[in-house]
Amino acid sequence: MCAEIVRRGPDDAGIVRDGRVTFGNRRLAILDLSEAGHQPMRSASGRLLITFNGEIYNYRDIAADLGLGARDLKSHSDTEVILHAWERWGEGALDRMVGQWAFAIWDRDQERLWLARDRFGEKPLFYHRDADALTFASSIAALVKAAWVPREIDEGALFELVSTRYVLAPRTVLRDVAKLGGGELMRVDRAGVEVRRWYDPAFRRVRRRSRSEWVEEFDQHFATATRRCLVSDVPVALLLSDGIDSNGIRASLHGQGIAPRCFTFDAADASAANAAPRVDAGPDTSVVSATADERMELIRSAFSSFTEPVGDGASVATWTLIRRAREHATVFLCGHGGDELLGGYWLSKDRYRLASLDRLAFLPARWLRGRIGRLANGTETPEALLQRLRARPHRRSPEAVRYMINRALPPAQVREIYRRPDVPSPYLTQIDALYAHCRDDARDIDRMQEVMLRTFLSANILTYADSTAMDSSAELRMPFLDRDLVEFVLSLPPSMRVGRFPGRTNTKRVLRYWARGKVDPAVNKRRKRGFTYASLPDVIARDRAAVKEHILGVDSVRRMLPGVESWLSQPPHAYGGPTEGTLWALLTLGIWCERTGIQ
Repeated sequence: MCAEIVRRGPDDAGIVRDGRVTFGNRRLAILDLSEAGHQPMRSASGRLLITFNGEIYNYRDIAADLGLGARDLKSHSDTEVILHAWERWGEGALDRMVGQWAFAIWDRDQERLWLARDRFGEKPLFYHRDADALTFASSIAALVKAAWVPREIDEGALFELVSTRYVLAPRTVLRDVAKLGGGELMRVDRAGVEVRRWYDPAFRRVRRRSRSEWVEEFDQHFATATRRCLVSDVPVALLLSDGIDSNGIRASLHGQGIAPRCFTFDAADASAANAAPRVDAGPDTSVVSATADERMELIRSAFSSFTEPVGDGASVATWTLIRRAREHATVFLCGHGGDELLGGYWLSKDRYRLASLDRLAFLPARWLRGRIGRLANGTETPEALLQRLRARPHRRSPEAVRYMINRALPPAQVREIYRRPDVPSPYLTQIDALYAHCRDDARDIDRMQEVMLRTFLSANILTYADSTAMDSSAELRMPFLDRDLVEFVLSLPPSMRVGRFPGRTNTKRVLRYWARGKVDPAVNKRRKRGFTYASLPDVIARDRAAVKEHILGVDSVRRMLPGVESWLSQPPHAYGGPTEGTLWALLTLGIWCERTGIQ
């Protein structure tokens, strides 16, 4: 299992057996590069043992809160501070930690094991339970190295992957292999196994403030968040796109007298439909590029690295950028999380459309089919969807149409892939459950964003972000997911996140107000564009045979998706919108299964 994750931790290795547990660790040394940071690590008292993946940015503050001085610590690592914090506060230590983590702690006195994951799931943690053992790892590929862990695709999870391009916790694409969700804690002892959510992000209503007051407080939290992410004993750089999120990070650091080295991606193939334009590169910015001739090999390399399969072509550019910048830095900051937390993408447009549809729901369905088709997910007829809207107050209209920032695969396409006249009942039941979890008084935009945080951010963006970085033995850090910045954003009124009317400048409003005078005005007004390299229509047009070979090479995919071969024979232009996401997911699954040895 440890040998499978050498790239995640090339600097050191350790295995410790202690009573009923055996811990293994591969270390990527970022804080305290000496042997004092070796893992698994035991507490000074000998009571606790930890294996830890991640970084605690505020570990020095925690050490100070614990009253620990240099003489009390054997290392300069955050791992040792976690042990001290757990001995003092137990599970309460999690609330005090700022950073990204997945760890296991064993208490030999109480014979109790904890598995914990950070607030949104920046670091992965997969596990398998049976009557004899609990087995866990940072990737499914490592987990299945244990002979007793099954290597069979779960039919229900595959349906979710096909429908939404990712699988939500606790399930994974493999039968009987689960994952701890972001913000979850598992406790295992003689009394049994308990999983609980220790962190639950929800927008809340607070007292009114002026715009300037909101912006001033945002500035303080943003500066702290960006500065925290620089804690490192190895070189740190910034992944810079042409958007406001990463440029905002750079501006915040510049305002503190810090000029990070930047790396950006440029799709050298000008014919690619979604090729990202070259960022105006200054003396502090290096441009990484890739050509169409390299594309299929880069896709294979990126998707092979995933801890679990998700369908997002942006991962290929991110993987390429980090791999080619890795010789210059080990830690990279990026703007992930900004859109989901602050209200980016096309949320202002969709919110406006949804409000319009809600107001017009009394009209005949035939007049509103286009509007319904652009927003709604589900198997219901337009008439039934309008009935759902009419039966709910406006604040629950996103729930009525099952709004998702990434559209689900339409029922007709699902029926085609599965070659059946109906759509299996699990279709979007997870989305229904997430909307039902929202507080009753949550506003429409609150509900849209909270579901997006639990789906598109945690299950899609963060999964490929960690995978693409760690495959190059690097760490990706996200200032927008800083604990204190997030808590501030969760208190923002809708007007400081998303405007009532469509428009790219009506998204992430607090960030755009803050950016005035700090970021190039052109960046502030520019439409959302991420690192994009591989356009699926281009890939299909050029490499259809390779795509089909990877997908159809998995026996269980051919068996469970009897219509997939004919579905893969559509013209290139047919793969757009949710269809593109599903095709990316199936291609990722095929390449990932080949790498992991799953049929």
